[in-house]
Amino acid sequence: MSIVLNEYEWAERMINNHDLGKHPVETLNRVAKYYFANQYSKQEIRKMLDTFLIQCDPSASLPGWSDVLDKITKNVDKYRIIKMDGVDISVEEMEAIEKLEGRQLRRLAFALLCVAKYWDAVSEKNDHWVNTSDREIMQMANISTSIKRQSAMFAELKAAGMIRFSKKIDNLNVRVVSMEDGEAALHIQDFRNLGYQYLKYYGGPYFECENCGLTVKIQEPARGRRQKYCPSCAVEVGVRQRVNWVMRERQTSHRQVMSEAQ
Repeated sequence: MSIVLNEYEWAERMINNHDLGKHPVETLNRVAKYYFANQYSKQEIRKMLDTFLIQCDPSASLPGWSDVLDKITKNVDKYRIIKMDGVDISVEEMEAIEKLEGRQLRRLAFALLCVAKYWDAVSEKNDHWVNTSDREIMQMANISTSIKRQSAMFAELKAAGMIRFSKKIDNLNVRVVSMEDGEAALHIQDFRNLGYQYLKYYGGPYFECENCGLTVKIQEPARGRRQKYCPSCAVEVGVRQRVNWVMRERQTSHRQVMSEAQ
């Protein structure tokens, strides 16, 4: 499952927008937990999932989805819906990471720590395990490198006493063993671009988009203006501003015509 800090608000937004998202099964799981949190019975939830699915995709085959929806409904009470504000990273933890050699290695250690704290908050029995794939961790840490280099970095973190591997052959997760409580240095509320957030903490050229909250690298400022939006949101905001400008111009022209007619 991908990381969502407030599944309740997230599921509510997906329901209102009739949106299955990029991972439909994950969305359906969270929507089912949302309905369960609102005290609907499993029988009611099963019917509501059918309705939600068709609202999102009118071409969806309900018989084809039947087994998946049955399983989701059956297990809806196994895991509570997640509602959390974020995770704190202590000054001591940041200092321990800063002792590692190499920026990529430090970003990886930081991302692993954040994700382990997330899963600890989700389950009291988690015990600092990172229940997220290596591929997703690398994306969060903003690291693009070979599989060989990734394996080498995990080995370096193990040698540094930051993580340990599972003794079970079929368990590829790692456990973070370098957690230290103390004064909060960072409060992480967005698990996208964790690597950039780490670099930003140490004065790197990064900022948070005012529209979507994503931490991105500062580009060359246009005419000295401070950058406020990530590239994606800049396009969206630009289109919205142009539409608003056109509408205002039309309203002004309409008022002028009406005034002249009088």
